[in-house]
Amino acid sequence: MTGRLLDTHAITAFLARVAPLSGDALHEAFVGAALEGGGRFYVPAEGRAVLTLYRISASGPTEADAITNWISRAREAVADTVAEADALPACP
Repeated sequence: MTGRLLDTHAITAFLARVAPLSGDALHEAFVGAALEGGGRFYVPAEGRAVLTLYRISASGPTEADAITNWISRAREAVADTVAEADALPACP
């Protein structure tokens, strides 16, 4: 088990919403989601950008890399959570 309670529906909806976006529009979608959903998007003057949304964290040397890494981690987390749920025994 991942030990995290993930809202896979919200994550999947957010991933679908940002899929067609790029550049400034993609950046604004992530900043908005961090502000509205209690997430975090931290970009120091020097160092790694850190992004946390929906209890999933990712980082990268740039904002764009952090976003790309977050998308990958979110897809993996949703797939893992769904696989874990599918592996549970059926209720009698």
